[in-house]
Amino acid sequence: MRESLKKVTGISLSLLVWGTSLGIPAVALADTGLQQVKKEEAQESAAPAVHKTMKERIAELKAQELAGDTQKTGIPAGEAYIPKDTQLTVELTKELSSKTNRKGESIQFKLVDNMILNDVVVIPAETIAEGHITKQKSSGMFGRAGKLEISVDSIQTINGVTVPLTYAGRIEAGSDGAVAVAALVSLVGGLFMKGANVKIPAGTKIAAKVEKDTDLQTPIKDLAAAMDPSKPRGVKVVLPQ
Repeated sequence: MRESLKKVTGISLSLLVWGTSLGIPAVALADTGLQQVKKEEAQESAAPAVHKTMKERIAELKAQELAGDTQKTGIPAGEAYIPKDTQLTVELTKELSSKTNRKGESIQFKLVDNMILNDVVVIPAETIAEGHITKQKSSGMFGRAGKLEISVDSIQTINGVTVPLTYAGRIEAGSDGAVAVAALVSLVGGLFMKGANVKIPAGTKIAAKVEKDTDLQTPIKDLAAAMDPSKPRGVKVVLPQ
């Protein structure tokens, strides 16, 4: 009622300002405004009221929540994925040495434990992870120690999705203290003092993290079937008969 009164007043004032300048009687203008408001109220009351059940409201809220999750992760709602920063432990398969290995050389690790998502093994233990040597320097004179920097780059799921990993490990041999002592003893002798090379034994464990949310290319409801190890995988070739 109050809203209707506001509408009548607003419309009437507008019409009065406009109408009186044209010589139209004020009473006629007020009647016109009242008729307009009644017409609008009749249209509003004719619109059917929409009443949602509790079940519909819960479903709507759930859909909004899923939409928000999709926006945050970039993964479609209902799609299985490995979250960013998921930690995996891998171990080196072969010994590395700053004397024999070189920068850019590919290296391999193997996964220590199963990677399990929603009770489904997505990456089995012993799966090979790929990496490379990012920096290498052999030991040198003046007791200069060798250096190695390595990274873990990626690993594959059972259904062939490549999961990007991140980690860089740096190991140095020798110490500045030892070099300083040698230099104090004999500057000339220091020229012939050989530093130690770095060796990283096979089996050395390294913590790697998933670099970004990784879509597993299958809905969550089909995850178990997608990761079935007995399912044939690989390049499919059909020969003509």
